[in-house]
Amino acid sequence: MPLNVRLTDANFSLGPESGFFYSCSFSLQSLVKVEADGTVVGTFPVSKSTFRNPITELHFDGTFFWTLEDLPSDLGVVIKRWRLFPFKTVFFPAVTPFEFRWFDELTLINGPNIRWSSKAFAIEHYHLAFDGSFTAGVNTIRLDDSSNVSPGNKLYLGPSTFGGFVGNEEEITVLSVNTTTNDVTFSKGGGLENSYISTDPITVHKTIFLFNDHSFGGSENNRGVLVNFAYPAKTTNFTDIGGKYVATAADFDSTILSWVRSFQILEVNLTFPNFDLSTSQESNLVEDDKNTLIEVFDLISDLSNTQYLKLQNRETVEDLPTGSLTTTTFPTFNFQVQVTSSFVNSVSMEFLPNRFVLPFPDTNTIDITTRVRDQFNFPVFNKTVQFSAAINTLSDPGIPGTFSPSVVVTNTSGIAETVYTPSSTPNDIIVDVTADVV
Repeated sequence: MPLNVRLTDANFSLGPESGFFYSCSFSLQSLVKVEADGTVVGTFPVSKSTFRNPITELHFDGTFFWTLEDLPSDLGVVIKRWRLFPFKTVFFPAVTPFEFRWFDELTLINGPNIRWSSKAFAIEHYHLAFDGSFTAGVNTIRLDDSSNVSPGNKLYLGPSTFGGFVGNEEEITVLSVNTTTNDVTFSKGGGLENSYISTDPITVHKTIFLFNDHSFGGSENNRGVLVNFAYPAKTTNFTDIGGKYVATAADFDSTILSWVRSFQILEVNLTFPNFDLSTSQESNLVEDDKNTLIEVFDLISDLSNTQYLKLQNRETVEDLPTGSLTTTTFPTFNFQVQVTSSFVNSVSMEFLPNRFVLPFPDTNTIDITTRVRDQFNFPVFNKTVQFSAAINTLSDPGIPGTFSPSVVVTNTSGIAETVYTPSSTPNDIIVDVTADVV
C-alpha cells in the first residue's frame, strides 16, 4: 500500500471533481479536497452545523456528501447530509463554492430496545441521465432509465452542459413515471429552470443503510443488525439481524451494497428480492501474526472500474521468495486498491489412482481432476481447460496417451475432470501432463 492520499482523518470519498478525493477534517472543521498524492488543494469550512466528533465515514452520491458521526456523551449516532455551497443555478450562474453546508440529518438516540453504535453506512442512490435534449420551461423530461424512480422522489439535475446554462443545477420532485417511455412529469412553477442535453447527469437518493453493531434488546450484544431507513421520510423500511452486519466500512454503487466484515468484503445486489449475499471476497486484512485484523476505516466502491478503494493505516505484505509476512503501520491514512474482477491464480491437478505399479497396463486409465482458483482462492466457473500430454525430454522415445475429453469447461466448483488413457508404448516413458486454462 503506497503512501497516497496521506489523510489525517479516517474518512474519504470521491466528489464532484474527477481526480480528487475529499475528507472531513475534525481539527479544521472543514471538508478538505486533496489530490491523489495527498496535496491539499481546497478547504471548505462547515456551515449551519459542526463536527461534534471525528467523522466515521464519508460518502458522496453525485450531489450531496453524507457523514456518519458519534453523538456526544455516548447518546447514539447521527447521519448528516451536506453540500458544497453555493452551487450554480440559473439565478446565480457565476458562484463558486466556498463552504460545506449542512442540509439535513437523521439522528438516532439510544433507547430501551437498541443501542446505536456504528462504523458503517451507505446511501442507496442512482446515477441517471437525460435521454434527449430538454429546454427550460418544460414539465416533462425523459430519463435513460426510470426503474429506480418513483413519484415523490427528488431528482437533482445537472450540472448542465447546454450552451448558456453550463454548470447550472436544480431540483425537481417527481409527480409521475412512465416506465415504458421513461418519461417523468413534475410540478414546478415555470418548468425547468435550465436546458439540458442528452447524457447530462441526474442523481436520485432513495434510502439509508446503517450497519449497527448491536441488534435489538437494548444491550451491547455485538450481534449486528442492518437497518434501512426511507429518505427523506426517515422511517424504517426493514431490518435484518446477523453477525455479518458488524461492519467497519460500507458503500453503495450501481445496485450493489458492499461492506467490510472481518477480513472480507461482502456484497448484496439490491435487484435480488431475497437480499442474499451475492459475493464474498478475501481482502488481505490480517496482520503478519495471521490473527490480528487490519481495520478498513472507509470504503469507496468503484464498480465501473471493477475496484474497491480501502482506507487503511496498516498493510501486510508477503516476501514471495521466502513467504514471510510483514505488517507496516503508517502515520497517515491511505487507500489500498482491490480489484473486484476475478482472475485465474492457480491450477492444480489430482490423479486417481495416484500410486501404481510399472509397467502400467494399457487397459487401465487415470482419472484427472483439475481445480481452478482465483486470487481470493474461490472456484472459477466457466473456464475452458485444455489437457495435453507430451514426452519429457529426459524420457525414452514413445507415444503419449490420450484424454477423454481433452477440452473441459469448469463447473460451479471450479473443477474440470477428464480421463487419461496411456498409450501402448512398450518401453518405460516419462509423460508430462498439462492443464492449460485457455
